[in-house]
Amino acid sequence: MTMITLKKTALNSLHHELGAKCTSFANHELPIWFSSIKDEHLAVRKDAGMFDIAHMGVFAITGSNSDAFLQRLSCNSIVKARSETMIYSMFLNDQGMILDDVMFGCLDKTWYLVVNGANKEKISAWMQDHMMDDVTIRDCSDSQTLIAVQGPAAVSKLTHVLGSDLHTIKRFGMRLVSWKGSNVLATRTGYTGEDGFELLVANKNIPLLWQALLDAGVSPCGLAARDTLRIEAGLPLYGQELSESIHPLMTRYPWVIKWDHDFIGKTSLSALKTSSFQKAVGLELSEKLIARPNYTIQEGGAITSGTLVPLTQKSIALAFVDPAFADLGSQVHVMIRNKVVPATVVTVPFT
Repeated sequence: MTMITLKKTALNSLHHELGAKCTSFANHELPIWFSSIKDEHLAVRKDAGMFDIAHMGVFAITGSNSDAFLQRLSCNSIVKARSETMIYSMFLNDQGMILDDVMFGCLDKTWYLVVNGANKEKISAWMQDHMMDDVTIRDCSDSQTLIAVQGPAAVSKLTHVLGSDLHTIKRFGMRLVSWKGSNVLATRTGYTGEDGFELLVANKNIPLLWQALLDAGVSPCGLAARDTLRIEAGLPLYGQELSESIHPLMTRYPWVIKWDHDFIGKTSLSALKTSSFQKAVGLELSEKLIARPNYTIQEGGAITSGTLVPLTQKSIALAFVDPAFADLGSQVHVMIRNKVVPATVVTVPFT
């Protein structure tokens, strides 16, 4: 049997010093929790928490054809992203199915593209397969680490630690901030439903920044709380709500498609408009049982993600259902360990 050697992030030793429980994720050793899922979830909702997300792929793309290159790959238009603004988009295959959901924006003639960790190699190969002349792609993870600082107090605490007023950066805005002699790429984005920033930091400085944030009262958080937070916010996870068997029209994000430009998968996706397909919804279950991915729905469809909300103890889930049951208030029945559990289609984000 071949043993897989997990990549250790630049923060690995600090995580172990803090007693983190670690796990394998996207070929990296990452914290699943430090204290408890509930404590970390509530820290982000009420104050500020931070996550080591070094497994994510970050690419810097430059060159005279970089605009045309990304416009071809992205089903969303790059126009807004030219103005120091991160946008949400998807890369599709030739069949119109989702290769990955991505974020990207342009700063000082450099495009920064963030992709999911599990898809980093796939998207890197996809870009090489569709390369244009005078486009250069650099993998930022060779020398930099991505972290996320999230919560209602995140911006104030980061402003204090970095010595730069991050309040002036708009939502989804981006800026280079000088700290400890090198630049930090700060984007006002996140994956928790809270305000905050994702920061791309030089590997040599990231332990110093993590410790400074700890000293400022930011709670270290793991992947488990990141998952419950993103489910509560109704945000998709690749491999569950998104995949190469799912197209954007099925998701809660059909607005991500801008039909006024040519992109890979456009012809196939356009043909899917008139077909019948399941729709992504949020569910609230009538009992405190967790609906796990792939649990079936009697009326058609399946659960993609589920959790008990730490604060309310409500059982919530993301799912695909047949179109007849996709309207708010519709009743469906989830099969949980041979038990039929009623559930209601509700608004997302969950309240």
